Amino acid sequence: MDSSPHAGITRSTHIMAPYRLLIPGPVDIDDEVLRALASPTVPHYGAEWAAQYQEIVHGLKYLFGTEGDVYPIVGSGSTGLDAAIASFVATGKRMAIVRNGYFGDRMATIAKAYGVEVFDINGEWGRAIKVETVREALANHGPFDVLGVVYAETSTGALNPLPELAALAKEFGIPIIVDAITGFAGTPLELDAWGIDVCISASQKAMAAPAGLAFVAVSPKGWQYMDANPVGQRGWILDVRTWRKAAIDSPGAHPQPATMPTGLMAAVALRLRQITAIGKAEYVERHVRAAKRFRTGLTSMGVGYLVPDAEATPQVTPVLVPAGKDATQIITTLRERYGFLATGGMSSLSGKIIRVGHMGKANSDAYIDDALEALGDICAN
Repeated sequence: MDSSPHAGITRSTHIMAPYRLLIPGPVDIDDEVLRALASPTVPHYGAEWAAQYQEIVHGLKYLFGTEGDVYPIVGSGSTGLDAAIASFVATGKRMAIVRNGYFGDRMATIAKAYGVEVFDINGEWGRAIKVETVREALANHGPFDVLGVVYAETSTGALNPLPELAALAKEFGIPIIVDAITGFAGTPLELDAWGIDVCISASQKAMAAPAGLAFVAVSPKGWQYMDANPVGQRGWILDVRTWRKAAIDSPGAHPQPATMPTGLMAAVALRLRQITAIGKAEYVERHVRAAKRFRTGLTSMGVGYLVPDAEATPQVTPVLVPAGKDATQIITTLRERYGFLATGGMSSLSGKIIRVGHMGKANSDAYIDDALEALGDICAN
């Protein structure tokens, strides 16, 4: 009789079927990047490690459009956003947050968890926030200490006017924190030119690398604000100041404060080299072309999408569920009959839209055309 503590436990060998991912992250990634993910384990310290770490930081700076500091932090994009707010916005400070989608709401939730006083700048889900709406809020309900914005709102497909909003923050003399988790790499992003103080992204969206790393970028002005408005210790590993200290103290041997996932970092390093070889302008344009191809195909079959083209992000299309059709049934049929994984709307958009991503392999003509054919068959029957 087996008396081990694991007696009776059945080990599962189930692996999900290899569906083609149309979800707005994580995404199907390049085969070479997948192989890099399986690289042999190496130490997270020493000269060779530090060289790869610095290569990654350099590549991230290129994509962010910044000469400021960038830290690859272990975790999801929300981990990075949590770290940024925890490090940057003290309890009792007033933070105006644009809320025109689910992830604007998440930013507010995180800020409130740290005792920040949140003022909602509400906008319509499925539309970009109007610059004048933000201006009026800042002028009539301030003063505020920080402005928070989601660049590309994954839940709706809307692209908020980030350069103009950053200029507004500068006009009112307050720093801006940006969630660019989806916006990064798939849309133009120039932190230094636009005056972005703190920006967060992640590895698993338009960058098309495996999930597991958040990227936190901080400008010199952002550090000046942070140092002049010190936040009490709220943690250690998710305090961006901890990452700054490690990068300063040991850049050539141990530039981060704790153990890193070395295989994931190898995959991210390779993906950054691939994108750099393509050029970031062309890389962005691939997402634009993919979105246009998909949306043109939808229009030709009489299917609509939620966001007007002028306000839409190219990374995700929110397909309107045709009259008489059921969103869950469409998603199920895409999976069971055609091998595609798409996803539905969130919160108030549940049952009203199907979100189709155009990141990773899903911005290829083959994915797009096959997805359109599948949707056409489903909608016609």
